[in-house]
Amino acid sequence: MKRISIFITLILFMFTSRLFACDCGDLDLRSLDERSYKYSDLVIIGDVIKTGENYKIKIVEVLKGEKKGTIIKGTITDEKGYTNSCFTIPREKGRYIFYLNEIKNKKYSYSSCSASRPLNMSVYPISLKTEKNKSELISETNNWIQTLRENHRKI
Repeated sequence: MKRISIFITLILFMFTSRLFACDCGDLDLRSLDERSYKYSDLVIIGDVIKTGENYKIKIVEVLKGEKKGTIIKGTITDEKGYTNSCFTIPREKGRYIFYLNEIKNKKYSYSSCSASRPLNMSVYPISLKTEKNKSELISETNNWIQTLRENHRKI
């Protein structure tokens, strides 16, 4: 009887744990950037000045959206104050491209499924599927940022 209970518990855990996980899919970097751009309120180049759950980003350049100050406060909670398992935090300081969405109280979040990443590619987006090496990804990132700059100037 004990074995059956353990087995049933294990099966239930396996099926319900998928309900709480993010399902990001696999994309090449360009497709991931395009999707992230489309669904973001604010796209910036920024310097992470504080890591952790209440991270802070100093805005260096806005590539989409409107700048509301020079420092962005990040969060992993949603509008209702619940921790969102798809939101993530920058784990290291440095310069990033961020695809952000505004949450209440003038805080921002970004999804672990987005193309947000350090510009030095020390960490890859989890949705990225590629055979390219780090220097090729950095070059592709720089080209994408240049395209966004040119488009942002036209607006």
